[in-house]
Amino acid sequence: MDTQKELAFRYDLIVAPEWRDRFDTLVNDSIEFPVEGRFLDVNCGSGEHAIELAERLKDKGEVIGVDSSEELVVLARAKAQIKKETNVTFDKADPAHLSFPDNDFDVVIGDASTMQVNQIVEVLNEIVRVARSNGKVILKLTTYGSFDEFFSIYWEALHDVGIDNSVWGSLERLIKERWTLTDAEQKARRTGLRNVESFSRKEEFQFESADEFLKSPLIADLFLSDWIEIVPQQSRDEILRQIALIIDRERKGTPFEVSIKATVISGTK
Repeated sequence: MDTQKELAFRYDLIVAPEWRDRFDTLVNDSIEFPVEGRFLDVNCGSGEHAIELAERLKDKGEVIGVDSSEELVVLARAKAQIKKETNVTFDKADPAHLSFPDNDFDVVIGDASTMQVNQIVEVLNEIVRVARSNGKVILKLTTYGSFDEFFSIYWEALHDVGIDNSVWGSLERLIKERWTLTDAEQKARRTGLRNVESFSRKEEFQFESADEFLKSPLIADLFLSDWIEIVPQQSRDEILRQIALIIDRERKGTPFEVSIKATVISGTK
């Protein structure tokens, strides 16, 4: 079993550049940040975006990054130390139960892009709570239509193995659980946010084979265990083999592509 330290290094080396950077680029392209103030980056990962924001602020503000992984926090601190950024700090924190007081930050960014959907509302409520009046709140997430290419193959594998009827309800929930853009905007408004806007971009990921897809840190470390959990334990290896067979059969020598709808929700408290 991989240690938390190994998972953190894989995240920093592979997942962050391939996945997280796309969301941070969407934020940078879509959101105009204030030039000074107190910023909070929730689920900051290994710290790249928090450090970038600190570099922009220079001596006109500070950035605090928090993440539930102690190992990622250690990596983030090391990066900040190497770059000699003194206006950014990193700490371990539960994103759904932040220790900061109400109305504490001018800008709060929350990354829910790899979270289970049933956890996002708690995080959204927290990042709104710690934002100051008229502060900017930003949430990163994947929305409805993400990973559809995989789910189509997953259903076919379940059918081929003969267990599609018994798990169809669970698979349908997986497919439909992500919020639509309208859902996300409405949930943001229910927290009291004003001037809510959404920005979405289709992002595509290519894998040279089924084996590369199923073993990639992005899929294996962050998503696959939740997807395969709906299958009875005794059938999981067979389902994974069938998924691999279908992917390699259908890609016909070309890369297997999956896409997501990367989304940023922004509002004013």
